[in-house]
Amino acid sequence: MKTLRMPGNSFLLAVVLLCLCLTASAALADPVDDLFEGARKKYYATLALPQEQQAAGLNQCIRDFQEVIKKDASRKYLDKCLYLIAQIYHRLYDAMPNKTYLHEAQSYYRKLVSDLPKSPLADDSQYLLGIIYLEEDPAQAYLELVKVGMYFPNGDMRPRADEKAAQLKGQLAAPQAKKADEKTTAAPSFAFASGSAATPSLPSNTPAAPTATEKQNQTQLPQLKGIQHWAGEGYTRVALYVSEPVKFERHDLPAEPGIRDTDRIYIDLKNCMVEPKMEGGSIIQDPFLHRLRVAQYDPTQVRVALDVKDMKSYQIFSLADPYRVIIDVRGKKADPSAAEKPQTVTVPKGSQTSTLARQLGLRVGVIVLDPGHGGKDTGAISANGVYEKDIVLQIAKKLKKRLEATTACRVVLTRSTDRFLSLEERTAIANANKADLFVSLHTNAHDDQSLYGTETYFLNLSNDKESARVAALENATSTRKISDLEHILKDIMLNTKINESAQLAKSVQQKMVTDLSRKYDGIKDLGVKQAPFYVLLGAEMPSVLIETAFISNRKDEQRLRDGNFQETLASGISQGIETYIQQMKKFAEVGGAR
Repeated sequence: MKTLRMPGNSFLLAVVLLCLCLTASAALADPVDDLFEGARKKYYATLALPQEQQAAGLNQCIRDFQEVIKKDASRKYLDKCLYLIAQIYHRLYDAMPNKTYLHEAQSYYRKLVSDLPKSPLADDSQYLLGIIYLEEDPAQAYLELVKVGMYFPNGDMRPRADEKAAQLKGQLAAPQAKKADEKTTAAPSFAFASGSAATPSLPSNTPAAPTATEKQNQTQLPQLKGIQHWAGEGYTRVALYVSEPVKFERHDLPAEPGIRDTDRIYIDLKNCMVEPKMEGGSIIQDPFLHRLRVAQYDPTQVRVALDVKDMKSYQIFSLADPYRVIIDVRGKKADPSAAEKPQTVTVPKGSQTSTLARQLGLRVGVIVLDPGHGGKDTGAISANGVYEKDIVLQIAKKLKKRLEATTACRVVLTRSTDRFLSLEERTAIANANKADLFVSLHTNAHDDQSLYGTETYFLNLSNDKESARVAALENATSTRKISDLEHILKDIMLNTKINESAQLAKSVQQKMVTDLSRKYDGIKDLGVKQAPFYVLLGAEMPSVLIETAFISNRKDEQRLRDGNFQETLASGISQGIETYIQQMKKFAEVGGAR
């Protein structure tokens, strides 16, 4: 066998090259790698200790992972560190039920989900948020588990989260169902459905005449007592007011050439009666909604039918206190190809940007300001008898003047006098006016009169009990039942303006606090928060709700009554809106560049 020998010089060259490679490899090694690996090994070594000896070691592991985060400029270990820190706090809480550990674990899990949603550990963290809430707040645990499917539909934790949420929902809904049976009320106080003209058609059963027993039972059924209607170009909102909560079903029929030239929506209200004076049909003077009809379809069912021209889609949801079913219908947009072609003209520079901004919804031309409450709804009342409804109307009028002076926008007030407006009417006004922004103005209130500060909300799931409390206060209703939560989720998750609303809220909050802090001491920034406010449900534009100050706090109340403080508030909110508008313009300009 012949042995191959490397020439001496070549061998020396290979040795030199190998040494250089090893040196370069050592020089390129990231010290954070060793730091993280060391922290990780220490963590698992600590877990091998007896449980009574783990606490000190686990607390040191937290500090080690926090040190990795500080030194990890590239953030390649950030998700792992956040997850492991949350896991450690979770373990510490299981061993020693200290609420501090619980809240820290929740905080780190939530930070991973919000800051690094694309991490493979994000869905695990969202799932564990649900698990960690199980004992403290089962309703919140259910919400967190449902979010796994909402935020991470393809995540490997979704099956486990869905299964756990279903179990939890059954446990929590059982007491509710028992109460409902006792009251012979078959429906939740909040329901939701949505669809388009492509859904199945109606069954064609014929109503039967009521028997004597049925007639007696009818007197005990909830009644459809009133209907309101708001309209705009390509948009209609109808509200059906019912004396008590009822179940409802929706059906639709598309237009049929030669038979019916309108789309039709049917809403069947179960176990319900219509007041005799309301039964029948009415022609609506509206180029979009042509006709609305109401009938007692059978002894225990009311049918409301809407004939709509060129329907694109619709949504149905219900609100409580008083109970009402809301129907939002949207029309088809005009087909650009069907429009008459313009003559050849010179295209001005920047017109492409303007068109793009309009298409993407980035142009802001109409702003709707909504002074909360009004009329019989006073809102919160201060210790000195000052009404929230009066304060926010004063602020809204000042804000309207500022926006009209500093922007090229048309500004609309939902109310300019002390009159009552339902929550659904406020949003309908914004939609009907094709508003580009919707801003609802309020003052906060709390039983603890020492609380004070300013905060801005956008529509989303509430992250904390305080946000839920404020939403319940402004919704003028109790917190939602567990059986209703998934319906609220659907409407919120289908809202395509959450990101824009969050950006608007951030801009308004920052400018408002900055302006107030320049002139007044002790201004407390409570930040940007999210909660399910009814007044924002169904809004088709970026929308926020501002809690300007606490009318229940004596110092805040004194300031809220002061015209100069109101002007400063209006100035800050106006600047926040202007900043948002400029940000959208810049975004449109970048998108329109070629």
